[in-house]
Amino acid sequence: MTVQVTPHPPWVADLDAALEPHREAILDTKVVVEASENHLADGKVQNFLVAFYPIIRDFPQWLQMLLDRSPAEGQAFFRDNIRVEKRHDAMWRAMGDGFNVPRERFKIPEPMIPETRVFHDYLTAMSRTAAFAAAVGAVNYAVEGVAQKISEKALRGLGNNEKIGPRGRWWLEEHAKYDDEHPLHALEIIKRCVAKGEEAEEVSTASVKSLKLMREAMTASYET
Repeated sequence: MTVQVTPHPPWVADLDAALEPHREAILDTKVVVEASENHLADGKVQNFLVAFYPIIRDFPQWLQMLLDRSPAEGQAFFRDNIRVEKRHDAMWRAMGDGFNVPRERFKIPEPMIPETRVFHDYLTAMSRTAAFAAAVGAVNYAVEGVAQKISEKALRGLGNNEKIGPRGRWWLEEHAKYDDEHPLHALEIIKRCVAKGEEAEEVSTASVKSLKLMREAMTASYET
């Protein structure tokens, strides 16, 4: 899908300024830094891939919740995004294969660690009941936006990792390619909602909280 970017109202700069330190904090987490240096600890990365998997696995369900209540002009974006994210589940598990994660650890759900549970519950609640602009900010603009930056940084090291191979890098390479467009689509939806009366400040608050919880879940998943 090609996105038609409209002129940004002033609040968009304020939104990005609020999000930037939290994006950088995620990029500075140990798992992303060690991936960028190709120095991931075997046991830790295996636990990370399993502990953070519920976020990857259930992302399509959050998109479906948003599609179910989306204005007509946003529905094509969510339908296409659901199709893409369903493929990303398989890509994440292929990365698990590259790092020798036993496949049954993905097939038989393990209890979520507390930090992942909090993040998961937040995305569920936002997708289901939050004001639409805030929900799209938390789920799409915040999370999908930073996923592209994570992938770019991680590939600096893992792009040269022969052990995990091309299939193991599949999720990262896919996100590095496409996720620069998804946040742009999401922002256009948010801008239309705000123009109709939703609160830009609420979008910022929801998006910042999403990135904070994401960082906590990523950190705990790698250290578990």
